[in-house]
Amino acid sequence: MPLDKALEDIEITWTEDQLEEFANKPDSSAVRDVHFGYGMYFRNKTLRNPKDSTLLKYFNSLGIYHEDHISNIVFTSLHRKLNNKSIDLDSQLKLIKAVIAKSKALNDKNVKRAFKYYDKYKTGDTILVRMPVNSNNNATQYSYPENSGWIYNDSIDLLIKGLITSKPELKDTSDMSIKLKILSMNREGVKVLMRDVSVGDEIESDFKLDIIEDIR
Repeated sequence: MPLDKALEDIEITWTEDQLEEFANKPDSSAVRDVHFGYGMYFRNKTLRNPKDSTLLKYFNSLGIYHEDHISNIVFTSLHRKLNNKSIDLDSQLKLIKAVIAKSKALNDKNVKRAFKYYDKYKTGDTILVRMPVNSNNNATQYSYPENSGWIYNDSIDLLIKGLITSKPELKDTSDMSIKLKILSMNREGVKVLMRDVSVGDEIESDFKLDIIEDIR
């Protein structure tokens, strides 16, 4: 099985100390810790290998297409193997597919919300944009703002009154950004997406990532 071969290749590549350190960590932290280290090397070498796509095609046949999901299964399986536990691929696939389904449902809901914004607001309209502000005094965005659990706080978060200066033609739902001229801000000195801004500046907003309201 291609998964067994992938695990054997990793075991041959790692030293005994690396294998032991990985095995001794809790499974969730072990997989998380390896994701941006060896995990990135693994994805580049194995899943993006134009000469051998065996493992990628194997997981694609099981309905798993995202490289991060494949990598997660591989290293979860390795951790279980090193700890003499059942890999239980079926339960891993079920869990990943549940995560994918939830993410798709959230995205579909959010895109529908964004389309309402896109159809409603035109270049030249004035709108309100609400953004959460983190501990670094930086206004950020959520992938699914209405399902993020974020509760707007006037004393902490940012409220921008802005004029839409540009609304590009919609080509696909991956980019629903607009350009906005800041007319007023409820807080001074707050960065927007790590950028210092003030009244009169132009920023990018996004119908998918921001909470947008009518001027009352």
